[in-house]
Amino acid sequence: MEWDLVRRWADEGKLAVFARLMATGASGELASTAAQLPDTVWTAALAGVNPGKHGKYYYVQYDPRRCALRWASDDEITAVPLWEHLSRAGHSVGVIDIPRFPLSRSIVGYQINSWGVHGPLTARASNPPELMREIDARLGAHPVGESDAVDDRPGPMRRPRERALDAVRLRGELCRWLMTRHPCEVFIAGFSEPHSIGHLFWHYTERSDSAAAGADQRSLSDTMEQVYRAIDHEISEMIKAAGEGVRVMLFAPHGMGPMRHASWNLSQILELLGYGPTRAPQRKSGSVARRAAINPWRMLRVVLPGRLQYWIRDRMPRPLRERLVFLWYSGGRSWKGRRAFAVPQNDSVGAIRISVRGRDFGGMVQPGEEYEGVCRDISQALGELVDPDTGKPVVKRIGITREEFSGPYLDKLPDLTVLWDQSFNWDSIASPRIGTLRLPIQDLRTGSHTPHGFVIATGAGIGAGTELRAHSIYDIVPTVLAAAGVPLPGGLDGRVMTALAPTHDRKSSMRA
Repeated sequence: MEWDLVRRWADEGKLAVFARLMATGASGELASTAAQLPDTVWTAALAGVNPGKHGKYYYVQYDPRRCALRWASDDEITAVPLWEHLSRAGHSVGVIDIPRFPLSRSIVGYQINSWGVHGPLTARASNPPELMREIDARLGAHPVGESDAVDDRPGPMRRPRERALDAVRLRGELCRWLMTRHPCEVFIAGFSEPHSIGHLFWHYTERSDSAAAGADQRSLSDTMEQVYRAIDHEISEMIKAAGEGVRVMLFAPHGMGPMRHASWNLSQILELLGYGPTRAPQRKSGSVARRAAINPWRMLRVVLPGRLQYWIRDRMPRPLRERLVFLWYSGGRSWKGRRAFAVPQNDSVGAIRISVRGRDFGGMVQPGEEYEGVCRDISQALGELVDPDTGKPVVKRIGITREEFSGPYLDKLPDLTVLWDQSFNWDSIASPRIGTLRLPIQDLRTGSHTPHGFVIATGAGIGAGTELRAHSIYDIVPTVLAAAGVPLPGGLDGRVMTALAPTHDRKSSMRA
């Protein structure tokens, strides 16, 4: 859920509950790992640790032992989530559809996994097991299903809009039923619907005021707003069901914005810089713009209707399906013999792996001074990339992973991350070292992640209208534990948001 949109629509009176909670409590933006490794945000936020301490950063990861790709499920994540810390302290917890965590076996209360999360990577299950069967009998399946299995035309796009609004209503019903039937001290629920809708409907939102937009497009332009408003209503009903004196925390570990990036051409950029199979830079002379390389496997995703893609996928043997996903990311390139290359990552942030001797199969770069020199050179070269039409830089931020994260799984992560600037339109890149490249469209989605997380909280001892500053998604876990009176475990990377965790007796602080 995008913080800029929440504030705008709250100010306009369209999100009454968000507006009231912001006025009567505390709120603010949260720094997020979405600026470096977007797929880690839920694990980082609800385990309170950086990606170097949980190792999984994407569902398809580079395997340094084989110089190849591998499938990575959420079941690999070993970081201890918030609900297990609370359970160990004797507090009962209900957890509904929090992504990027395996099913906990030691929870005091219950957990539901993958009933309706976006891009589920762990089994659809519950603890206790009979709870999911009970939910299916009462409410049935989540209405959205595969969110990308759509055709981007106004007629067919009405279906995902309707399904998303139905899903928000059904999720609210599920939450209130569980709160009543299985009361607990802490209730944690995720709404996945703004995520899916943000990916698919961002361009309709952007075109809503365009004279060129047809009536069909304008009829879809308020889809994101309607989904946000539906969530606002369901949260209002959940708060009523919880009763007086409840402590409320709403947070999003990342936001959503327009999709503008050069991630799919990052390997080609590195080749042009001399990091490909040969060390010689590959830039062609002359000032004429060239069309950037196309990954034919990605173009299948753009050309084939979404429903047809998923119909074919569901009938493939799993090994073949995984092989096609690997081709979809690598474009058939071999990474052997390259000093640096792009690895799979969420499109809004490119990711680069450096082939290091002693760490990577066939490593070519010496650790230490040579490695640091390569990081500096690539960072400088990427920082020079501009939009040739405006002269504006297209890279907003370059992260060196070893300077930003720590932990036993650091070597599994990319070495460099590239946050693209999504604040203006650009479809070409240029620099003295690579020349000018026109970027082909290789995406079906039109919206992508932004690093704008946020938190809103109300409850006893939280000052009305408090503005929170300089906090991150790592701070969610220590703040909730402090409010619950639970001693903070070692190894957390966040700190307590003191404005949200005043000292209370156990009974009043735990009604959340």
